[in-house]
Amino acid sequence: MAGSVVHLEEDTGLPRTHALVIGVGKYPHLAGGEAPVADSDGMRQLSSPPVSARALATWLLAEYNDPQRPLGSVALLLSEEQPAPFTDPRTQTAHDVDVATIDNILAAITEWYDRGDSNVDNRLVFYFCGHGVSQGDDMALLAADIFADEHNPLNGALDFAGLMNGLKRCKATQQVFFVDACRSNSDVLIQSSGTRFAGRTPLGAGARPLDLPRRFHIPYYATLAGDRSHARPGQVSVFTEALLKSLAGAASDDPEGDWRVNTSHLLEAIDHFMHQPQFAGAVAGVQVPSVGELPVFVLHELPGPPVVPVYVSCERAEENADAEFVCREDGHERLRRAPGDVNGSDPQSEWAIELRFGNYDFEARLGERDVRTKSITVRPVFRRVHLVKP
Repeated sequence: MAGSVVHLEEDTGLPRTHALVIGVGKYPHLAGGEAPVADSDGMRQLSSPPVSARALATWLLAEYNDPQRPLGSVALLLSEEQPAPFTDPRTQTAHDVDVATIDNILAAITEWYDRGDSNVDNRLVFYFCGHGVSQGDDMALLAADIFADEHNPLNGALDFAGLMNGLKRCKATQQVFFVDACRSNSDVLIQSSGTRFAGRTPLGAGARPLDLPRRFHIPYYATLAGDRSHARPGQVSVFTEALLKSLAGAASDDPEGDWRVNTSHLLEAIDHFMHQPQFAGAVAGVQVPSVGELPVFVLHELPGPPVVPVYVSCERAEENADAEFVCREDGHERLRRAPGDVNGSDPQSEWAIELRFGNYDFEARLGERDVRTKSITVRPVFRRVHLVKP
């Protein structure tokens, strides 16, 4: 297998899903690196992207399910402070992971393109987590060796718009992109380049051949154009965790009796999580996910009932700090939150839990004579339970 490929199924000629996952956290030429440049536009080392990329690659191998396009391959590139092998959860095989330099990224893209080009019904999935900068419609995704070329720093970046344009000629009809990076402007990078140059890409631009079916491509962005994204040091990023939670069920629906995640519901669910203080913390509602185009098609089928976020509260928020909350299913206690378990920084916040699809009974007890109950069906995208005094 190629150096970036951590999983590859035998090519049977049937439609497959091929993924390329990139997480860049260690930047030698940014502040805090081994050879920092004088002006890196305030950008520093990141610890979240490698963790986030590993989590997404693990999910693809352990959870991703589309019977029409089963997983065919996963390629992984990382730049991390402490490099470590990646273990394929399917085979338990440990793979050394190539560093996410621009040359390795370009080589991985070419191989990924070729795998996708084997069948018009293939799906391509692209994921990048790391530093990014934008100017207008241009976006540069910064590889580990950004600023290595002192004459043109963007030789160490991937031109994201150029990547999407180059993939027009790939036979794969469905192409999905997840960009977990800032989209703020950079005077040091894109603006100073003088002409339109947002980095490198190995793919030449061109129209989609007329003999191929229409391409359906969707770029999901962690934030709005011009805005910054937010990471959690040493943890999965806010956007990527919202993505994974959405794929676990919040983004699903069962119009045909099975639970499927489609592209539109996925955006709705990600947006929901990123607006919740219990999930996103101080950046709730600040970092707003967005998409470019949004054709609707099924991305993932759940093997069973979805897991759904549920928010339980009393009629008045100030009562939440003193309430004992209980969740029951079929008469059996599932979860309990004692008054002493409140969030010290926000004691009036809702009780945020996750439950599988089904019928539940909720109770708030604020004394022996003040017991409030409610029964609801929990289903995606989320449910709120307000317990009102009778």
